[in-house]
Amino acid sequence: MQIGLVVMDENPADALRVVRAADRAGVHSLWSIDYYNRSSLTRAAAFAAVSENALVGTSVTPLFARSPLALASAAADVQAVAGGRFVLGVGSSTRRMNQDWYGAALQHPAPQVRDRIALIRRLLAHRSGPFRYDGEFDRVALGHYERTALPDSVPILAAGVGEHMVRVAGECADGFVGHTIASVDYLRDVAEPLLAEGAARGRRDVAELRRTTQIVAAASSDSRAARRDAAAQVGFYATPKGYDALFPGGRFAEERAAARDAVARRDVAGVVAAGEAMVEERAVFGTPEDVAAQLRRYEGVVDWALLYPPHYGVDPERVHANELSLIEVASSWT
Repeated sequence: MQIGLVVMDENPADALRVVRAADRAGVHSLWSIDYYNRSSLTRAAAFAAVSENALVGTSVTPLFARSPLALASAAADVQAVAGGRFVLGVGSSTRRMNQDWYGAALQHPAPQVRDRIALIRRLLAHRSGPFRYDGEFDRVALGHYERTALPDSVPILAAGVGEHMVRVAGECADGFVGHTIASVDYLRDVAEPLLAEGAARGRRDVAELRRTTQIVAAASSDSRAARRDAAAQVGFYATPKGYDALFPGGRFAEERAAARDAVARRDVAGVVAAGEAMVEERAVFGTPEDVAAQLRRYEGVVDWALLYPPHYGVDPERVHANELSLIEVASSWT
């Protein structure tokens, strides 16, 4: 298992300082996020430009926030900057985000993801001459298309939570990205069989899929503060009803409802209290040594563990300090 770091700083200048330090320390991979105030692809290009050895990836880029052509062109550009070190992580995002944030309709998420990934691959591979794609959901027609100097492929990882999306990841992507609060039991007992079903449907070898997951990770000499930060993030991410699949059998239903109510009231302490019940199962936290020990439970379940610094209710200075501590964990991992 290799250990990567999701770089969370809101200020991109701060993020690049973390990237440089992590690359010098030998961290396996460095990942950008996409949010209403951050562009995963812009940041990935910057990460690639200031690093030399680490893989650079997006975890994750919303598939429907950009047109297929714009997304494929950006991915090819980042791959060229990275010299082949770039991995495109994509996800559908929620219906609400697609409709309210991006103005994109999302009626059949899993088939739409499959169609969009196929189109991006074809756009990347096309070298010259007219291009046309008529899929179930996407259509692109170009009378003239030249991209002979840019890379013709990018590894694509697909995120998923529900059964249909996880199957699609196994069917058409190069790998899978587990949700930030996916437990080891979910990844092993729920996601892995679904990936195998998807791979069989696509006539692929499931063993060739790269299995990754984000993991809420808080490392500090102050173990109580690290636990509090991790619990805040776990509580916050447990609130969407669309993530019910991460909690089979209604697990933590009361805590999730309490966290949902606390988020609505902007009651951070309430979110922390709700997250406390889930944090030991859904995060790693404590001293750097504690975090490293807790990461062992993911061995044999994922190939890449992506450490995700908590940011909900956490001061930016503490987010930054945590990233530096997580660099220590990732760079010393054996």
